[in-house]
Amino acid sequence: MPKPIQRQSLTEMAVDALIGLIEERGLSEGDVLPATADLAAELSVSRAVIREAIAELAGQGLLERRQGRETVITLPGPRQLERLLRLRFAITGMQLEEIQDYREVAEVGSAKLAAARATESDIEAIRKRLDALRSVESEEDLHEADQAFHREVARAAGNQLVLLTIDAITPLLHQLRVEAWRGWKESGKGIEPIIEAHAAILDRINERDPDAAAQAMQTHLLQAGEGLALGRRRRDTRATG
Repeated sequence: MPKPIQRQSLTEMAVDALIGLIEERGLSEGDVLPATADLAAELSVSRAVIREAIAELAGQGLLERRQGRETVITLPGPRQLERLLRLRFAITGMQLEEIQDYREVAEVGSAKLAAARATESDIEAIRKRLDALRSVESEEDLHEADQAFHREVARAAGNQLVLLTIDAITPLLHQLRVEAWRGWKESGKGIEPIIEAHAAILDRINERDPDAAAQAMQTHLLQAGEGLALGRRRRDTRATG
């Protein structure tokens, strides 16, 4: 069955054309785009359309209008993606279990890559995060130390996209950690199995065993999944009790 034809506005086409221009010319962060009049002539659209396209890309963190009316290429970071994902999460009613699914895809893979790529300094950085996890004194400290450990593993994986997306969903991951820990704790479980699971991840990365590192991460993430499930069951029981 043929796909329906989707019409694009002139502004949308200009946005795509400007992105194409940046790619074709090999422009990078800090480079200046041609003047609005020149872009309008090159793309055969009005200056108003170019200004609208630039405004849209600026809103996405790809361009910045500076003094003197120069348009400079900027590098969007996790903050822009974070806002988009948080809004989508709120509007669509996405469940924390879906974030957990994402973790089991991205973080198992990052542990595997880290075991293959981590330098000695990367491993030492992960070890310091584990030490911080062992010395937490409050639940908030626990969540922050846990997040820092996992981010360090992602950084050691050496993949910018993995790190970008993990940074972008940090607020959602924090919410997930709070809920998972609540369910875990209310079922009578303690922190020691959590710390042991993190230590196992570090050991397998340090041993340069990608498959074992991936398995260690998967085993740990099952703890988070169990905490979420336990918490949900307890809430459902209270709601119907």
